[in-house]
Amino acid sequence: MNTELNKNSDHIVDIVFEAILKNRLKPGVKLSEIALQEEFGYSRSVVRQGFDKLVDSGLLQHKKNQGVRVACPSKEETIQIYEARRGIENAVMMILVEKHKSQNLDLSAIDDLITEEKRLHNTAHNDEHTKLSCDFHLNLAELCDNKYIVDSLKPLIPLSTLAASVYSNPESTFCSFAEHHDLVQAIKSNDFLRATESINIHLNNCVHALDFSKSIKNRSYSHIFS
Repeated sequence: MNTELNKNSDHIVDIVFEAILKNRLKPGVKLSEIALQEEFGYSRSVVRQGFDKLVDSGLLQHKKNQGVRVACPSKEETIQIYEARRGIENAVMMILVEKHKSQNLDLSAIDDLITEEKRLHNTAHNDEHTKLSCDFHLNLAELCDNKYIVDSLKPLIPLSTLAASVYSNPESTFCSFAEHHDLVQAIKSNDFLRATESINIHLNNCVHALDFSKSIKNRSYSHIFS
């Protein structure tokens, strides 16, 4: 595979990831190859390869004669997404507890992230808060120093964001920064049981915060990256 083509298509993937995590791209939105080409100066082959990677990860859906749309997870798919996250993030917690017990883990950056999450929680910066909440889980995974774990979790986080966008319940708190704090304290306790119990409670609460009676219609935006 052409190295430059692959690198540039990975940038397209990162652009779409970022837009989803910041709630700029909503479920069902139709994406335009031409808009991305014009916005970022990439060729059609680069954009198309990026879209192919995103389709493979489940973040985009392609239907013949209907173009490419951002995924809109069903209730069943959302539950499966969180089951997959549960398996991966339980492993993350166990690895990090072991690293902390060995005094081979620096959690200061995670502590700072939670502090910033708390600051943004009571502001109007909802997109930034959502992004930080997602970054928390990915950053914890990256501390494992295991590429396979990170690559497995990476598409599941924006898929969770899309599910939250569909089924958000204004009366419930989705991905609480207070629970993130409890997760980090569980790691610092060097207690495997407490750590895995904490991540399971957190993920269960994320699902329980969703209102699966909701649905959305497909949206089509002419240009969402400006």
